Amino acid sequence: MRATLTALSKALRLPLTSKRGNKDFYKGTRTGNVMRRKRIALTDKNGQQLYDATGRVRTWNLKTDQIDESRIPCFVVPPGLAETKLKPYVFMGDVKDGGVARPLPGFPGGPKMSADGFNASFYQRLVERTEELRRRDVGGAAAAAAAAEGEGAETKAEAGKSA
Repeated sequence: MRATLTALSKALRLPLTSKRGNKDFYKGTRTGNVMRRKRIALTDKNGQQLYDATGRVRTWNLKTDQIDESRIPCFVVPPGLAETKLKPYVFMGDVKDGGVARPLPGFPGGPKMSADGFNASFYQRLVERTEELRRRDVGGAAAAAAAAEGEGAETKAEAGKSA
């Protein structure tokens, strides 16, 4: 037996949720937008206020770049919890403000990038650091090889004396 189309059509009347939607459907956290809105009243060409069919003033809202403090959710800290060193999030601000300094990008043990990013001066410092490491590695390898050869000659001489 198959269900009729009328029985199946009622399923479409239910509200769409993230469980029923496909992989690209995102309903959000439903917190709304925290940007401040500016109400602008509509007027005709003579400057007279326009009203809708029910007698209300016709307006439209313009989002501004300012945050509306009344729309930001506020949470009350329980007593005794505000004095702890533990914080819910890591504040990546200045150390003087109580934050954690953001580490500069770059190679471990090498020069760090400035705010300008990968520019010519950073590249020059990187080349100098690489050349310094190569000289140190080549010089260290040559000294280690010479020391190993010297130890080998001493052991041969000692073996010849004991025989």
